[in-house]
Amino acid sequence: MRLASSLANSPSGPRWVLVFLFLCAPLLFASNMVAARWLSGSVPPVTLGFGRWLVAALVLLPVVWAPLRQGALRQAPPGVLALLALLGGVVSVAPQYGAAAYTSAGNIALIAAMSPLLVALIERVVWGVRLRLSVVAGIACAFTGIAVATFRGDLAALLRLEFNPGDALMFFAILAWAGYTALLRHRPVALPPLLLLWAVAAGGALGMAPLMLLEWSSLGVPHLGVRAVWGMLFLGLVAGVGAYGAFARVVSQVGAARASMSMYLIPAYALALGATLLGESLHGYHAVAMALVLGGVALGTLRPRPLST
Repeated sequence: MRLASSLANSPSGPRWVLVFLFLCAPLLFASNMVAARWLSGSVPPVTLGFGRWLVAALVLLPVVWAPLRQGALRQAPPGVLALLALLGGVVSVAPQYGAAAYTSAGNIALIAAMSPLLVALIERVVWGVRLRLSVVAGIACAFTGIAVATFRGDLAALLRLEFNPGDALMFFAILAWAGYTALLRHRPVALPPLLLLWAVAAGGALGMAPLMLLEWSSLGVPHLGVRAVWGMLFLGLVAGVGAYGAFARVVSQVGAARASMSMYLIPAYALALGATLLGESLHGYHAVAMALVLGGVALGTLRPRPLST
């Protein structure tokens, strides 16, 4: 109710626009996972990540050109900015696209939903932030959900430790994204949101360039057909600029904590899009895994409202 009230009472712009963006941002993020799955096999993962960030950086360049010429990037510590680009632009992207070759869009989204809990773990290890008991319980609950999805609800596969390599790759990617989020929270940079996004996009493309050459040397130079080009344009415009822009607008209106609750819709969107557009099968274990993951995230991130006296 408090979230609905915040959306309804937004001081800037029509209310329906903010509600639309709140519901649309996670759909755009989910489309990234579905598109990566659709492009799997036609574009190598590092090449796909490079193309995505190159498109995003070129689209954003006219918008941020003026502050760039004025030296706005000098306001951010170069080491922190480079680490943000590495975590948010390289390490959290290429493994995610690699995971799409082995696992479903729904599983990718379920693992991605764990990011708030992984942020809490990183904050505890790196910055000594105290973990609440509810966070520990939430982590255990969410990891149980990921295990259900990873082993397809098959206890025998769990006992034999037969796991999908795509799920492991996605977990590595979302761990990097959690590190990016935690770093941004504890070492904030004094840059406008779009300029920071451009820095991450440009840094991601720059960081992936040598990795892409290594990929080509081992796999051969890929033939990028029409499908690959359109896919990269989609990822750069919709899953990159569009998703980040919509989410940034919601954050500016209702705050980061309430805005982040929209991200809990990503697994539902990804499962629905994967089944509708890619023909991925939905099973009972998907529902169990989603309930456990989202329940764990809610348990670990939502603070109970104090009782009124």
